[in-house]
Amino acid sequence: MATKSPLMMMEDVPFGAAQNPAQPICPEVFSTLYAAHYRYVLGICRRFFRQPEDAEDAAAEVFLKLYRVLHQKEETLPFRPWVSRVAGRHCIDKLRKRKREQSSSLEETDAECIPDRSIPSPLSQLLRKDEHRQFREQLTRLPERYKAPLILLYYKRMSYSEIARVLNTRLPVLRTMMFRAKGYLRRNLQAERCGQN
Repeated sequence: MATKSPLMMMEDVPFGAAQNPAQPICPEVFSTLYAAHYRYVLGICRRFFRQPEDAEDAAAEVFLKLYRVLHQKEETLPFRPWVSRVAGRHCIDKLRKRKREQSSSLEETDAECIPDRSIPSPLSQLLRKDEHRQFREQLTRLPERYKAPLILLYYKRMSYSEIARVLNTRLPVLRTMMFRAKGYLRRNLQAERCGQN
């Protein structure tokens, strides 16, 4: 006489009848549940987590939770929608917990211990002043047709279309002028730096 597999037994007996809240879940039934639905639960968890490892951890935790709450499932509910709800709620809880932990760790951080890098050091301020001086010098040495658009761009902070209007030129012509002006300026600055070394 052939014996029934645990999966066949699960189809014959409703979960509520198979699982008594006072009794632990039968290991064969639980291992069959795991084998039959793990990929499905993992797919749900992957929707919540970017990292595959996080999704796998969450899926394993869902089955640990199922081991404890399987007896609470209503007999009339189909298993897949119920396990979807359990897995989704578990993933949301896990994400909320992670967010709380991150925000509490940020609150615990002493802001006075973090060095303030927004204020440049005196050496970097001096180097920056020297670079600005070199830039201004090379800018004044450019021909007037290249100098004017760069001054409007860098010092007046105008857009290309505004500069084209001020200089009474078309936008494509201005773009070509800017490209050439920046090229001349770059070459002159590199030549000056090479001459200093």
